[in-house]
Amino acid sequence: MPLTDTRVAVVGGSVAGCAVAVALRNAGCEPTVFERSRGELLDRGAGITMPVPVRDALVAAGYLDADLPTIPITAIDWLVRAPDGDGGRRVGEQPFPALATNWAVLWRALRARVPEGAYRAGRAVAAVAPDGPAVTLDDGSVERFDAVVGADGYRSLVRALLGSPAEPSYAGYVLWRGDLPQDASRWPISDRAVAVGFPRGHAVFYRMPGPAGAGERLNWGLYAPPPPGLTAEHAMSLPRGSLGDGLVAEVRRLAAEALPPVWAEAVRATPRSLLHVQPIYDQTVPAYADGRVLLAGDAGALARPHTGSGAVKAMQDALALERACREEDSWERAAARYDAERRTFGNALVGFGRALGRQRVEAVPDLARMSPEGFAAWLNASLDGQQNPYTPR
Repeated sequence: MPLTDTRVAVVGGSVAGCAVAVALRNAGCEPTVFERSRGELLDRGAGITMPVPVRDALVAAGYLDADLPTIPITAIDWLVRAPDGDGGRRVGEQPFPALATNWAVLWRALRARVPEGAYRAGRAVAAVAPDGPAVTLDDGSVERFDAVVGADGYRSLVRALLGSPAEPSYAGYVLWRGDLPQDASRWPISDRAVAVGFPRGHAVFYRMPGPAGAGERLNWGLYAPPPPGLTAEHAMSLPRGSLGDGLVAEVRRLAAEALPPVWAEAVRATPRSLLHVQPIYDQTVPAYADGRVLLAGDAGALARPHTGSGAVKAMQDALALERACREEDSWERAAARYDAERRTFGNALVGFGRALGRQRVEAVPDLARMSPEGFAAWLNASLDGQQNPYTPR
C-alpha cells in the first residue's frame, strides 16, 4: 500500500468524517479528524435507511458490525386522507427493500472505530490551504498533512477550494422531522413504511431502533412549503429543541389538515424537544478531488433527502476512497480515481433527487383520484433511467 503512513486531515467528525477515517486507517494511512462540536453528536438526524447490499458491503469491509441494530422494510404503502377512515386510504405500493436504523446508532458504530487520539472534538478548522496541504484551526495554529478530506457537511468550507459555491441551492421547501416511542396499537407499521401524499407535499413514517437499546421508535418526515417567515434569504436548519411556539403550532396545523388522523396524531404527540425543520438544498459539484484535497458526504454532491442517500452516500464515498488509497501509488492518482468514480455518481443522484422533488412536492397530482394502474405509472415515471439503490433487482 504505497500511501501507508501518510497523514490525512479529515475536516468534520460526523458520519462522513468517521467513515472516511475508518477508510483511511484500513488503507494504512494516519487520519486526524477535526470536529468543531464538543462531545457526542447524538442530537443530529434521526432515521436512516440503507439498502441491504450496502450494509453487507460495510460489514464486510469492517466499517460496521453485523449486529448493528436495524429494522427491515419491504415496501412503502402510499395513503391519502379519507373522510371515512382515521388511518387513511391506501392508493398503491412502492417496493422498498431496505434496513432502517438510527443516526445516533450509526454514528456511534463508526466513531468507535476511530481512536481517541485521532478524533479531536471542539477543534474547528478555519481555513484549508491546498498547497502543502495544511489546515488552520480556529486558534490560529497551522498543521500540515499529506492530504485533506472535507467531510464538513452541506455548507462545506473545503468545497469552495474545488470550484463550487460555498452555499448550495435552496429547493424552495422544507422537511419537518421528528421521532417518538413506537406504539403499534396507535401507529400500525410492521415491515412496511407509510407515505401520505397531499397537495404540495408528502409525509413518510417508519420504525427504527432507538439508541442504546432504548426500544423501537417511530420516525417521521413531512415535506411541505416553507412556514411563514422562513425565506431563501435566511433559510437554515433549526435543530431539535429550537422551534418556537409558532413553528410547533405550524407543523401540527399542517399535519392535522393534510394527514389522516392516525398519522397527524404522531406529529402532534412528538415532544417539542424532538421536532426539527430543515430547508431542502442540493448541489452538483465540478470535482470531488483536486490534487490532494478531496470531498466526502454532503460536502461533495448534495442530494435531496428523497433519495434516502445522505449517510449511505457518505459511507459509499469512504469505501471508494479506501479502494483508491489501497491501489494507487500517489495521492494525485488516488484522488483522480476517486473523483472520477464519485463525482459521476453523486451528480447523478442530485438529478434523481430533483426529479423526486418535482414529483412528490412541487407538482403532486391528485393521488386520491388515481387508479392502481395510474399510481404505478406515476411512481415509475420518477424512477425511469434514474439511479435508485432501493429499486429491487
